[in-house]
Amino acid sequence: MKIAIIGTGKMATGLGRAWSKAGHNVMFGSRDPAARQDVAREVGGVSQVVTHDQAMSGAEVVVLTTPYIDVEPFAREHADRLRGKVVVDITNPFDSVPAGGVSGPEVTAKAIGQGARVVAAFKTNFAGVLDQPVDASGVQRDVFYCGDDVVAKEIVRRLIDVTGFRPVDCGALKAARALDPMVPLMIEMDRRLGGKGLGRRSHWKFVTP
Repeated sequence: MKIAIIGTGKMATGLGRAWSKAGHNVMFGSRDPAARQDVAREVGGVSQVVTHDQAMSGAEVVVLTTPYIDVEPFAREHADRLRGKVVVDITNPFDSVPAGGVSGPEVTAKAIGQGARVVAAFKTNFAGVLDQPVDASGVQRDVFYCGDDVVAKEIVRRLIDVTGFRPVDCGALKAARALDPMVPLMIEMDRRLGGKGLGRRSHWKFVTP
């Protein structure tokens, strides 16, 4: 599968490395590809850092990893390219929570318009543990995901599964309204318990009786 990752930060690099190891063709889209070739070298495989348009050309999945404030303008500008593709929105609004009680991924889907296939995923996972799907106590980490397109969600479920994390289906895209505020809470709790050496290795776990 050809995956376009928009952005070259820590989350982008971690996900790119995991999917490249699983045999997927990963392309990173950057505003300045020449300056970020170190990302391709770090990830390895056949990964490349190219322009946004080049990365999305022929891609089946587009993963948005840029700062949240850049996502809606990007989705509007590239709506024609994004329609019909599986778009994975991993971004978090933090202090830029959308008006009207909607989630960030819902804003992304609206910006793309008719034909949007947005799935929210990897929003509640720290970059530093993307290569550690099982924590130090032997517990498999969860990735919560949600979306309105059944086929798109199944593709994302498989992409989560190959990373070694446990996919947890949270339902329709509107479930991201609950996922968005979980992130700043997770960061605050991790900070408060940092004396125990968590160092942003904590994670949410859905446990059934």
